[in-house]
Amino acid sequence: MRGGPERDDFALLEAWSAGDAQAGDALARRHYASVLRFFDLKAGSHAEDLTQKTFLACTTAIANLRERTSFRAFLFGIARNQLLHHIRSQSRAAATFDFDDLRTGDAAATPSRVVAMYEEQRLLLRALQLLAVEAQMVLQMFYWESMTNREIAEALGVPLSTVTTRVSRARQALERAIADIPGLDRHRTVLLEGLDSWVASIAELSLGEPVARGL
Repeated sequence: MRGGPERDDFALLEAWSAGDAQAGDALARRHYASVLRFFDLKAGSHAEDLTQKTFLACTTAIANLRERTSFRAFLFGIARNQLLHHIRSQSRAAATFDFDDLRTGDAAATPSRVVAMYEEQRLLLRALQLLAVEAQMVLQMFYWESMTNREIAEALGVPLSTVTTRVSRARQALERAIADIPGLDRHRTVLLEGLDSWVASIAELSLGEPVARGL
């Protein structure tokens, strides 16, 4: 692969789309763990497959991308679409399906790769799982990926002016979920008093070595 280790993500994607497997490997090393973590809470055992699909979808979506402002917004926008498609496909057997009321995307969805170190983190992970998928996604993008409001707006396909409100409402929903989960009050108090820091800390938990087979 030509070029140095700091090649632009879009340049790597273009090279990979043109058949440069080493460029694809380099791109996966940069972002695979983050995308896997994004899927892990809602998709559980399907997280690795959805991560693979997301990267492969990038190679076709780039051809129709008019404006290249943020690779992370581009990548997580595709990841969002993959997750929504997965959840809808898992729910087709239901007679009625109200997406706004969705709380669990996959009955087997457990954070199997995210290993909590503290009781507060275990409580937080469970509360995150109980959120509606759009609320969970906006918190993941804001706290785990440190994405800007503009990047979040692009990834979610919403107006920039609504992002701050969406983050605030998602955080409030998370607080309510934490309050409703059985647990020791002292852990709940510590978690709620430093909620922003605790949510951000989840991004530092190990997902293990990313396995990007078939990219």
